Amino acid sequence: MTTSTWAGDVVVGVDGSEDSDRALDWAAAEAHHRGSALHIVHGVGTAPDPDKGTGLTNGDLVTVQSARSMLDEAGERATHEHPGLKVTTTLAYEEGPQAVLATAAGAALIVLGTRGRGGFAALLLGSVTLRVAAHTTCPLVVVRGERAQPTIGTVMVGVQDEKDAQTVRFALITAARWHASVRALHAWQPLGEVGLMATQVDTVHELRAAHTALLSRTVEAAHLTAPEAPLSQEVVVSRAATALVEASSEADLLVVAAHRPHGPLGLRLGPVVHAVLHHSHCPVAMVPDR
Repeated sequence: MTTSTWAGDVVVGVDGSEDSDRALDWAAAEAHHRGSALHIVHGVGTAPDPDKGTGLTNGDLVTVQSARSMLDEAGERATHEHPGLKVTTTLAYEEGPQAVLATAAGAALIVLGTRGRGGFAALLLGSVTLRVAAHTTCPLVVVRGERAQPTIGTVMVGVQDEKDAQTVRFALITAARWHASVRALHAWQPLGEVGLMATQVDTVHELRAAHTALLSRTVEAAHLTAPEAPLSQEVVVSRAATALVEASSEADLLVVAAHRPHGPLGLRLGPVVHAVLHHSHCPVAMVPDR
């Protein structure tokens, strides 16, 4: 796997909300760091019906015109902050999730906010973001938390098992681009592996050693095709979601693998990914399985 695995444009979905503005700013800065183009997309969810010989209603026309103005403003905002950045925009007639996923075909990265204009204040994550997260085939960054831009100099990456080497690699590539360090975190629970009976000290020590070795092997595999970046490894006894959410308060970006099991309604987010997307203190990068 080469460093071109995630080559391509950065795609950001916008809807004029405060959350999408934060996502736009993050995406523009990332596209600038990558030296790639920024593609801004908005889905209006309405279109003419040629089969019925009807065009857009007056209300729909207003919606489309407003969306075009919003996209123009978003493009101006991005180029004002990053002169020379190549910016393109797409007004799609599909709903938000379909518009973002279609536009991002072949992209390097999708960036979204946590909640759009259609979300309720009580909801932690918007339906567009959740649906894109469940179906994207390229990495997705959800811009949430108190810090939209890097300030700490640390990229946190969660490691579940050796299949997560590509996720560690994504973290290393991002950290090298940001001149930041990487902190690889693996969480485990002794009772989850040896049952509810009291464990012997030697058994616990052996389990910890095995988990430490697993983390080291995963990091080493990622290093084979990733640029060098300062890296630390940590094994903690905790629930994975709890450990990652707590650690995210000391990171600029939390990177996790998207292990998305198939449910009765198709792909669904695993519990760890679902938890960090809802509760992380910093932006979250979700790297799909390949």
